[in-house]
Amino acid sequence: MDERFLKEEGTEVFTGNELILKGALEAGCALITGYPGSPVSDVFDTAYANRDLLKKRGILAEMANNEALAAARLNGSRMAGVRALAVMKSVGLHVASDGLALGNLSEPRNEGGSVVVVGDDPWIDSTQINNDSRFLSQHLHMPVLEPATFQEMKDWVGTAFELSRASDLYITYLVTTNQADGGGTVWLRPNLQASTNTESPITLNTQTIDLDTNVLLPPRTWAREASLPQRFERLLQAANERQLNKVLHESTEHKPYGFIASGLGYCYLEHALLELGLSGRFPILKLGLTYPLDPEAVRRLAEQVDSVFVIEEKRGFIEQQVVQVLHDLHRSGTLRRSIPVWGKKFPKNLAGIPELRGISTSILLERLIPLFQQDEAALTDVERAKLTAEHAILEATAKADVKLPVRTPTFCPGCPHRDSSSVFLQIKKDFSDPEYMRRTHDQKPVDLVFHGETGCFTMLMFEPNEPLMHNYSGMGLGGGTGAGADPFITNKQIVFLGDSTFFHSGMIAISDSIKSGQDVTYVILDNKTTAMTGHQPTPGPR
Repeated sequence: MDERFLKEEGTEVFTGNELILKGALEAGCALITGYPGSPVSDVFDTAYANRDLLKKRGILAEMANNEALAAARLNGSRMAGVRALAVMKSVGLHVASDGLALGNLSEPRNEGGSVVVVGDDPWIDSTQINNDSRFLSQHLHMPVLEPATFQEMKDWVGTAFELSRASDLYITYLVTTNQADGGGTVWLRPNLQASTNTESPITLNTQTIDLDTNVLLPPRTWAREASLPQRFERLLQAANERQLNKVLHESTEHKPYGFIASGLGYCYLEHALLELGLSGRFPILKLGLTYPLDPEAVRRLAEQVDSVFVIEEKRGFIEQQVVQVLHDLHRSGTLRRSIPVWGKKFPKNLAGIPELRGISTSILLERLIPLFQQDEAALTDVERAKLTAEHAILEATAKADVKLPVRTPTFCPGCPHRDSSSVFLQIKKDFSDPEYMRRTHDQKPVDLVFHGETGCFTMLMFEPNEPLMHNYSGMGLGGGTGAGADPFITNKQIVFLGDSTFFHSGMIAISDSIKSGQDVTYVILDNKTTAMTGHQPTPGPR
């Protein structure tokens, strides 16, 4: 047990993932579930390290076999009225989306709250697709809460539960890689214990269950859809009461620029302006709740500035909403003038905020310096000189010629996948050898096709194992890929399947292959651990 998680006052240092667990403790959470994936896998490792503390407080911290089952656990936890947290990475949100859509749209009165912590990887350093979970959350009608500072990462876990309770909606709690893997010093608060917990369960009276709000099937579905505007209205009211959206650096003097930012994008923006000597110079709307957008907060900023610039990682999620809000405000007469909105594109053909990979303070400096330099009236001579100096530093840094040794990712020393790959490399070589096949099997050579899956064996894509991975369709989907090819090819097919993936969704693929009479060999690589995400346990025998 880590003594830091017992502290209830003063300050302490935590990583971002640890702050999610401490925030759950302080919020009186009773259920922590989900499925591990970078960048939020360490939430489960931290929970395991503190399992004695959690058990003593009646908190169940347990991984589900996949993210969809974790979403269903959220739905079930509402029956007991407890606060429940599901943790998953961005692609896990895709897996869970059906259960989240059903659970979020249904409307049982939830005395606790349901929060989905989603780990996005803007730089795509540990994720197989480009990801921006805000768009999927919007599609699922799930509000998005984005903490910026490490203090907010902890404290807003409780805030997310409060928003969920107020609105009868699931809340997407979005964190990114640099937040999850980073860390800092935070002020601590007392841990709370849920009145209903594993040590103090309750007995449900099924006669009191409102089937209209719990069982989401037509014709009840349209009624739940009709209640969404009221639920979002209650959500915005709760967000305003907690001042989650703030206009900072306000001034009675009209400004040429106003900024809107959230999460780490806000931190990068403040840092960049500080480096340029422009800290506090322009109003900034710091958003905590990025979906739905609060029109009143946008209006308040817009009335102070000539142009609005949206600073956000990935695609223009906030930017699209700001454009719509300002359009509606102007059309209704609430805003007397039309205000240009910039983000992914900047005025005068200047490069805007990139939507490929992530952003950083340096990237913002590269974009903001030319913007400020082209508007001579906006800055003083001293400020323009500072811009020139900072721009020179960026150019000099970009010219640095640094050669780093290249190391190809591979299996950990002692991993049994090393032996498996060696064996199958030899098998593929032998099966392609006409003489070997004639002598040993009395048939022609066979070109083996290997279908990829999610797991440590994706290291097969690198030398010297490249011949053992020919495609990738996602977790548990290698057999499905094979089924799509099988009727049209004569090759023999092999699917590598990890033990954790087998329990996640691989069993379904195997049954599908059997049903369709697919000519495929499944090789289950059982190393008895969910290795790639941090060596968490699998549901298999210990």
